[in-house]
Amino acid sequence: MSLDEICHRARFAARKRHWRRGPDASWRLDEAPFPAEGKIVFQNLPAAATEALRAEAKRYLDHRWLFFGLDIKEEPINWHADPVSGKQAPQIFGFDINHRDASAIGDVKLIWEKNRHHHLSVLAAAYALTGDERFSDEVERQILSWIGQNPLFSGVNWTHPLEQGIRLISWVWCERLLRDSNAHSRLFAAGSPVLQSIYQQQRFIAETYCRGSSANNHLIGEMAGLLISTGHFVLAAESNEWRRFSKSVLEEELVKQTFPSGLNREQAFDYHLFVLSFGLLALAETKDFGAPAKDILQKMLLAIPVLTDCGGHLPRYGDADEGKALQLAASAEAPSEWLLDLGSRLFGLEPAPKRTLTGEMVSQYCGIVPESRAAWPSHDGPAAFDDAGIYVLKSSRGARKDIFALADAGPHGYLSIAPHAHADALSFTLSAGGLEFLVDPGTFTYYGEPDWRRYFRGTPAHNTVTLDHRDQSDQAGAMMWRRHTQTTVLEWKPGSGGAILRARHDGYRRSGAVHERTLELGGNRLRVSDTLAGSGRHHVELRFHFHPACAVELTSPLTAVAMRQGRSLRITLPGGLVPKILHAENDGGWYSAGFMKKEPAFTLAAAADVRLPAALETLIEVLNED
Repeated sequence: MSLDEICHRARFAARKRHWRRGPDASWRLDEAPFPAEGKIVFQNLPAAATEALRAEAKRYLDHRWLFFGLDIKEEPINWHADPVSGKQAPQIFGFDINHRDASAIGDVKLIWEKNRHHHLSVLAAAYALTGDERFSDEVERQILSWIGQNPLFSGVNWTHPLEQGIRLISWVWCERLLRDSNAHSRLFAAGSPVLQSIYQQQRFIAETYCRGSSANNHLIGEMAGLLISTGHFVLAAESNEWRRFSKSVLEEELVKQTFPSGLNREQAFDYHLFVLSFGLLALAETKDFGAPAKDILQKMLLAIPVLTDCGGHLPRYGDADEGKALQLAASAEAPSEWLLDLGSRLFGLEPAPKRTLTGEMVSQYCGIVPESRAAWPSHDGPAAFDDAGIYVLKSSRGARKDIFALADAGPHGYLSIAPHAHADALSFTLSAGGLEFLVDPGTFTYYGEPDWRRYFRGTPAHNTVTLDHRDQSDQAGAMMWRRHTQTTVLEWKPGSGGAILRARHDGYRRSGAVHERTLELGGNRLRVSDTLAGSGRHHVELRFHFHPACAVELTSPLTAVAMRQGRSLRITLPGGLVPKILHAENDGGWYSAGFMKKEPAFTLAAAADVRLPAALETLIEVLNED
């Protein structure tokens, strides 16, 4: 932590002591009328998507939470309660609440998710498409309920300004979509408690935004929320200054938090999409970003198809919590789809593969009409994001015979605490013909279950080598790392029928060892060569994690076969290691398809006590290609 950050934290602590006594009169907004524009009329929206939106909105009328795969009814809504455990965060000074203590308040991610009000923008969109006042009335009831239960500085919803930023974006779209409804004048008329709350949330962001070692994707979300809301709700003398400030910081941070190649520095692809969603929405609203920020957003967009296999599967490295900047469609609309759709319009690229409801609504409201259409760059062969250490080894021989391996040989994470990184150096995933075989098991949780948090981001949960039962980097709580592994790429050689990647990391330096791995893809074979430099005897373990749809068995002492939909993957292991198949009932084999979800899956583990230096060679072959 730098001296500047230490000084800032000391000043902020003094400010919190002042706020603990209660907000002073300066937090009260003078009555400022909000000039609402005319009703929005959307045209030519995708029919299936609008029907799915209406169906989901009807469920929200019954207070059903559908995030993270849940379907839970909460009546009445308690904005401070975890809807799964029923535990409630205390309504005390927000900064005095330990939001990481799941035993006391439940899982704060579940509390915050419903308080982001994505479901309210869905309800508002349903009103705009149907004119059904049930939807607008429910938005009114819930916003007023939220304001009543969340006075300034009170409770867990006044602890992290990112939550204010996302909620404000939702409220901006609620205002737009509810025009001409009976609820609109009651919610947004001069003197409304809603405008008062909007001002307080804007100011809260302006005075508490993340800095120093915490200035990661949260800062981008905070600034996007402040920029979009102050551009829409100009309520106070500070509004224009906050807008200028947030735009400047947002543009700077988009460049700062992104590698020049276009990948997000958090080393977590879900956060690449999260950051991109804020950036594209802010660009759509303002239309006047400087060239560096626009260029980096376009590179972030262009990276998505390069890292997607022919089955449409995105990378899963690092943390993933399904965060989004805005929801204007049913939950089934994938974030990558509407980002590709909106981004293609913003940057004048050929139409995206899928036309989305969110892309249409944002484009129509913001008046985005591309003047020309440029072709998307080709992404048929191997690809390297050298600065991020992410490599695609690809054997492109037609969709059915396509072999796609994605390897991680990059930095551990972003900033000193690297909160969303995993200990996954030199891990890789592999799909064949668009079917996932070797996978990254995912994230599952942040705070709710510490043992599962340690497992899913630990080295044994990834397709790499574990030495002496240790993680490559040292975990320090749910969102922090004490020591970061350093990885060096030694060779990258792309070719027409595959590629070679050779890299090493120092994550086992405490054991006096260095792990070097070479991945060589050619035709239907991936050769994995691992060398461990060092001395003495050590416990060495190779792990390969399979998608839950795979059936896996040992067919000989050193051979395993994974089968899925008529295709097979054969793994021939190094001699000297003892293999076993792990599953839920024998200490391994778990997969998290999304946040708060986990299911059994097979893991192939091969281990032994080995004297270093040692060389291990694994051959992976894709079978049944005809």
